[in-house]
Amino acid sequence: MSFRRMLRLLALAAGVVLLLLPGAACASEHRSFLELSTGDFTNFCPWDESCFSPAGRVYYNRVDGLLTYFGFQYRTDTRLHPRLRAMLGWPSAHGASYYQIEIEQPVHSQDSFSFGVNLYDKSSWSMKDDECITDFGNNMYALWAREDERDYWRAEGVTVFAQHKATPSLTFRVEYRSDRLESMTAKESVWTVFNRDDEWRENPSLMVGVLDGAREFEGRMNSYVWSVRYDSVNDSRTNGWLGKGVFEFGGKTAGGDYEFRKHLIDVTRLLPITETQTLTLRGVWGLASGTDYPSHKLFHLGGRGDLRGYDYKEFSGKDLIFGRVEYTVQMNDSIDMIYFLESGKVSYGSTTEDSDDSDGHLHDAGIGVYAEAPWGGWVRLDVAKAIADDSDVKVHVGLFVDLQEE
Repeated sequence: MSFRRMLRLLALAAGVVLLLLPGAACASEHRSFLELSTGDFTNFCPWDESCFSPAGRVYYNRVDGLLTYFGFQYRTDTRLHPRLRAMLGWPSAHGASYYQIEIEQPVHSQDSFSFGVNLYDKSSWSMKDDECITDFGNNMYALWAREDERDYWRAEGVTVFAQHKATPSLTFRVEYRSDRLESMTAKESVWTVFNRDDEWRENPSLMVGVLDGAREFEGRMNSYVWSVRYDSVNDSRTNGWLGKGVFEFGGKTAGGDYEFRKHLIDVTRLLPITETQTLTLRGVWGLASGTDYPSHKLFHLGGRGDLRGYDYKEFSGKDLIFGRVEYTVQMNDSIDMIYFLESGKVSYGSTTEDSDDSDGHLHDAGIGVYAEAPWGGWVRLDVAKAIADDSDVKVHVGLFVDLQEE
């Protein structure tokens, strides 16, 4: 990539970052019909507290290069109008274009029951990847260090959903997904600040079946997904419960080409010990089945997010059990010290030599620091070591940024 092209891409990325900065709320009856303020673009508000505004997202990864989305969104907090976001995306690393259209219709109130539809053609990644590293953190790793900790595939399809917020803490959701999926490859031409002579980590191809029965994915993947989420954690994250359950059923009953099941239960408990010390307990259980089980829905352990004393996604399988204990000490308003112990196991539900069952439960321990960062966000540094395993010490750095949506 030429130096001039690199400068143009960085300038475009800076523009998108400005688009995402916090801005003022929609114009009220006491404000002008069109409004431009520091940190946001013009809002078009044809009704009181009902505004159209620009929308944008930016990603930097090894399959798309610089991926920029531009479009608009519509939202009102006083009327039961549909919430709408429509965007087009252009990746710099290949000639494809993407789109995302999201429509959600609230019923009775803004925060009770709603239904909607998402239409898309996009590069996608798993919910697990999303939870392990933030968009901001993964973008910075890819741009500066030529490291990308997500695995990608292209998804073209539709998701129809209904959601009910039973209480401020408890949310139920049901989805029907119909996707045509396609494998993507890493683009060695994607520019980085450092390590430009290194090859990107390979982006795995989509497969169905496991171990010796694995074969290339072809066709359509349809599934029903039921999920429940409970979040009673307080603002200071020192007390409360955080739990979720996800149950997915795919196959010919849903109109797809592959039969599979995936179930996940994830529960976290935060217990205040003193005013400055918190004990966090987490347990995760996962179970999957199906001879056509898709590779991108396997459970993984290792690296950032879990078993930090091991390599990234070092272990995979269809069954999962994982537990973590963290002890957090608040040093001051800007720094927390964290001690942690983790244990987990994944397997393919068999006793074959290749099934990874022989690994048994794996354990690690470490220490972390969570500190306020100069860019207005946070940075977390974890140092971990596998227990009873001759391996190197692993270091993980997580980057977080505080950006509020309008």
